[in-house]
Amino acid sequence: MIFAKQELAGKPPKGQHPAMTATFAASAVSLGCLLSAAAQPEQPLIPGFDFLKVAGVHSGDMDLDDDEGSLAVSRFELRMLLSRPISPLEGLSIIPVLNYEFTSLDFNGTVSGFPIRDEDLHSISLSSFFIQTIGETPWFLLGWTRAEMGTDFQHIDGDDFTFDVALGAGYRFNDSFMIGIGGVILNLNGDTESIPGIFFDWIVSDTVRVGLYGPKFLATYAPDDCWEFSLRGDPGGGDWNIRFQNGESRQIDLSTYRAGLYVNRSITDNMSIEAGVGMTVGNEIEIKRTGGGDRFDRDLESGWYGEIGLRLKEW
Repeated sequence: MIFAKQELAGKPPKGQHPAMTATFAASAVSLGCLLSAAAQPEQPLIPGFDFLKVAGVHSGDMDLDDDEGSLAVSRFELRMLLSRPISPLEGLSIIPVLNYEFTSLDFNGTVSGFPIRDEDLHSISLSSFFIQTIGETPWFLLGWTRAEMGTDFQHIDGDDFTFDVALGAGYRFNDSFMIGIGGVILNLNGDTESIPGIFFDWIVSDTVRVGLYGPKFLATYAPDDCWEFSLRGDPGGGDWNIRFQNGESRQIDLSTYRAGLYVNRSITDNMSIEAGVGMTVGNEIEIKRTGGGDRFDRDLESGWYGEIGLRLKEW
């Protein structure tokens, strides 16, 4: 598999790195999670962020803007907190998290010589989230570190690993409203990039909660203990290193934003099943030579997606 000749000149970047939105989302959501942990250390939750989540997502009908063909993406996701918050020092809480994602890229109807083929990709990451209270004040200091391997498992070397950090500060006005600012530094071992962001969490009433966690938006309505309905905006995509047929290393970056409606139904006191449908927007796929140089990227039209999963609220 090779690059098409017309792309070798290298198009100028369109802005933010495609995978950066997804990476920043992970840190922003985690910082929001930590803000909640400050209030309830035994249950560090925001809507949609539980001790364990297992989900399958399928996105289809994303047509290529400048070429024939389309892309469908199927994904299996597993996120698990490895322990309850750890408190080695007074006022300090640490939350370790394990993530695994399997992503299948399926191209349909592309022309001969199209430089990206169907791929089965894997992402494994270990994260640690930190929150430090400041005495009796409503201020918090926040932190996040992550080591991630994104690979096709054909050949694993240093290009498959990335390291990221985030820092932020939050202020709790009362038991119902908190706000914060932060920033993430991505890919410390490669083309480093920093991105600022804001987040807030507002418990409007006993049944309504609204939050913005960086680029992730959540608005939930829970009429009782069994049902929860939500409107959600969720960055997706990823960043993987693959091995071409000629043995060269390439980087695949997929950017997408999922906006949809979800329903969650409790099946036990701590476990629930969740399903959602919606649209994918802001879709883009890029493939480039590791370390820079030749790059190929294409915008993708909006498509649909569906998701189903299980959530475990507590250990």
